[in-house]
Amino acid sequence: MKGIILSEFVEFLEDTVGPEQAQAIIDNSGVSSGGAYSRVGQYDYQELIQLLTQAVTDTEHETSFLLQAFSDHLFGVFKRDYQVFFDGVSSAAQMLSQIDNHIHVEVKKLYPDAELPKFEYQTDGKQFTLDYQSPRPLAAVAQALVNACIKYFGNREELVSCEIAEDQCAAKFVIQLI
Repeated sequence: MKGIILSEFVEFLEDTVGPEQAQAIIDNSGVSSGGAYSRVGQYDYQELIQLLTQAVTDTEHETSFLLQAFSDHLFGVFKRDYQVFFDGVSSAAQMLSQIDNHIHVEVKKLYPDAELPKFEYQTDGKQFTLDYQSPRPLAAVAQALVNACIKYFGNREELVSCEIAEDQCAAKFVIQLI
């Protein structure tokens, strides 16, 4: 997992619960990196799971709440730092349709070692279906990012179905186009 995800999760924690509690969450989580992340470094995805699990324990917030709040934060970071991917994009479906054929192509140019999930999509003009495949069990993160994308584009579309595989490595998202 690229360090940008983990470094932004730490920043999200600091903004959400304060620096002291964020540090306590990091310390209590037992992450092997000690919570020190470079945005371009490569880390075990388990560290995100450990940090999220510890944050749920220490803050008593629900996993879904923290995951969605983090994804909203992360989507804002993507917008701020990678504006070029947002240029000319006016809907969540349009943004999501360019993940594999545009965004991930550029990510691979910058970070050839990045292990990226795969996305395939179909649309019939009324619904947009996005299939997610990953070697890592992060489908819930993908779902929260899909929701953050829809929210960013003004809730003009609606996630009407989400089927997540038991192993969390695959998901199918159906978005109603409005």
